[in-house]
Amino acid sequence: MIRVSRRGFLHGVLAGGGALALAACGGSGRATRIQHADATGALVANLYITVLETGRVALIVNKAEIGQGVSTGYATLVADELGVPIDHIDVEFAGANRAMRKMNLQLTGGSTSMMEAFVPLRRAAASAREMLIAAAAAQWQVPASALRAVDGHVVRITGEPDTRLAFGELTRRAARMAVPESPRLKTAAEFTLIGRADRRIDARSKVDGSAQFGIDVAVAGMCNAYAIHGPVFGAKPLSVRADAARRRPGVIDVLAFDWGVAIVADKFWQARAAAAEVEVVWDHGQVAGLDTARLQAAMREHEFKGQVAQEYGDVAQALAHAEVKIGGLYEAPYLAHATLEPQNATASVTGDKVTIWAPTQSPTLTQAFVAHALGVEVDDVTVHVTLCGGGFGRRAVGDVCAQAAQIARRVKRPVKLLWTRESDMTQAWYRPVYTAKVEGAVRGNQVTGARVRSIAQSILMSSETMLGQVLSMLPAPLGDKVTGAALAVFSTNSFGDPTTTEGVINSPYRFGNFAFTTEPVQTKLPVGFWRSVGNSVTGFVMEGLIDELAAAAHQDPFALRRALLPANSKQTRVLDALEALSGWSRPPVDGIGRGLARHFAFETEVAEVAEVALVDDRIVVRRVYCVVDCGLAVNPDIVKAQMESSILFGLSAALDQEITLVDGVVQQRNFDGFPVLRMHEAPEIVVQILASDAPPTGVGEPGLPPIAPAVASAIFRLTGVRLRRMPLQRAWNERGAA
Repeated sequence: MIRVSRRGFLHGVLAGGGALALAACGGSGRATRIQHADATGALVANLYITVLETGRVALIVNKAEIGQGVSTGYATLVADELGVPIDHIDVEFAGANRAMRKMNLQLTGGSTSMMEAFVPLRRAAASAREMLIAAAAAQWQVPASALRAVDGHVVRITGEPDTRLAFGELTRRAARMAVPESPRLKTAAEFTLIGRADRRIDARSKVDGSAQFGIDVAVAGMCNAYAIHGPVFGAKPLSVRADAARRRPGVIDVLAFDWGVAIVADKFWQARAAAAEVEVVWDHGQVAGLDTARLQAAMREHEFKGQVAQEYGDVAQALAHAEVKIGGLYEAPYLAHATLEPQNATASVTGDKVTIWAPTQSPTLTQAFVAHALGVEVDDVTVHVTLCGGGFGRRAVGDVCAQAAQIARRVKRPVKLLWTRESDMTQAWYRPVYTAKVEGAVRGNQVTGARVRSIAQSILMSSETMLGQVLSMLPAPLGDKVTGAALAVFSTNSFGDPTTTEGVINSPYRFGNFAFTTEPVQTKLPVGFWRSVGNSVTGFVMEGLIDELAAAAHQDPFALRRALLPANSKQTRVLDALEALSGWSRPPVDGIGRGLARHFAFETEVAEVAEVALVDDRIVVRRVYCVVDCGLAVNPDIVKAQMESSILFGLSAALDQEITLVDGVVQQRNFDGFPVLRMHEAPEIVVQILASDAPPTGVGEPGLPPIAPAVASAIFRLTGVRLRRMPLQRAWNERGAA
């Protein structure tokens, strides 16, 4: 009889047994399920959950762990519904698997993980639970209704209290049970883990160093690669002189590609040292001549004739009859993601078969990038997902994986490619540049209308479009047609890019008269998803508009928002809680300005009050109060951590960060030019999570959009100066400049 290890069994399920595991959910897979149980002692209840004969539970997580706590959240759902202690759950991350795609894509992003899994993953666990109970009922010859699952055992509800069977004793028999089509899910009153603040299941491994991030991967026969990228994005090497570098100890080869030059060596430090002796002549690159100062100046002077994305009432009439008009230009720069773990991937290529180990947010997109780069079939690319040292949207892109695969094919050995911080900063897929012209009308101390006109670089029309990569997985003729049609729609501006319009077009504010127009500005600098995507800018724009209207109407900012929002809504509920939490009714202490902002994103409402001081002309955020309504908080401690994380990440961007280009060259190359908030600069953050019986909504990103406008509002209340441009510190330093 064949015996396999737990890890080997799981890898078999993931690599080639996805269909088998799915079949286990239906009658046609019963024989195969029994065969596996007899061979391994494991009950493959479904694609995600395997109960081992040891009593431990293997959980396949089809999302990436990028610090947002998805592995703990998913383990909590399964442990509670299945009836096992959470420390009995062993998490494995799914690689690329067609059975796990949603809309033809396997992706971690959009703060959707818990929303997507809350019911389906509990249903998968409930199916396993009922199969185990059915097995015990058959063994004891009692009705299943007389049994329940508790702490990894099936026990009798009545009768002898010590009558119990461990899950591991039931796996073989359970494999012979029918898979329930509609298993009973526990009610909220029955939850024992869901809704509680509990430890993270990955905490110990991250503390003791055993956790494997992409940067930690080591495979047999592996060598290391250092990448030299051109001074301008997209620059290609015209000539390479590397004889001296090739003679250095440990160096295996120096290779030229369309994207740059790779030095391959036994050790990474050997490759990096050798790079100093490589001379490269570059072409002009794809963004030669791009100057962000000139670009943003042109955007300010633009006529703003964009396509109407939303309109109701008569804004022109409201503005014409306004007693007070407010408004101006709101601006946001390009931003890099600057993940603390630089971009990296390990690749092995044998013939047309490719294996990738990477901290990726999308195994599907990784397959697409690699397949395109090597000219192989998508299904010939196997992806193993590691822990990610930060993602924020950047790790949805598979460029570094494609580069690693190209190097591995040339050297005929597994290769780990690790970018430097400089490459990470200058070869990024940036958050788009954005300019919005806002106008508001006030009459009789009441808001009568508002208009927002925006222009931004489109993610969906990016020169290396993500849309194209996704659709490349379709059969070529169909993919080309869909891509061409979609880009034609966006380029003619007959439909707004949703990554640009989100946060405005779905705003819950009702002005009576409102108009929103949008249009794209295109450069060849690639842009991509950045934490909270368009909301990271539109939150700044919309809440800045509201703050200006409140000042012009001489209304309290809480009161004005309540007047413009639906009564008794999630929004007003959060505002009420924040007003109390922040002590808004009490005047701030001398030298402190307070600002309010709120935003609805990823089905979650977040509102924040920032307390801000000026110290030697430096904007210093002392304290942030945050209230969030995200439905049921599966793990309140993780929700709190994500609010704190979003606020700190957002503050770094709001205060200091920007990517600027001069003649196509990115000027920021490391954290000295792209500063991250330091520990001594971090404010005290007070988070309140509102209790809710509603299903969970997103938490990884919605805490970010309110922080920049809250700080800008606080500065206005402290100084009377309105900051409409990020980064705010630069705007403050340049205040008064023409």
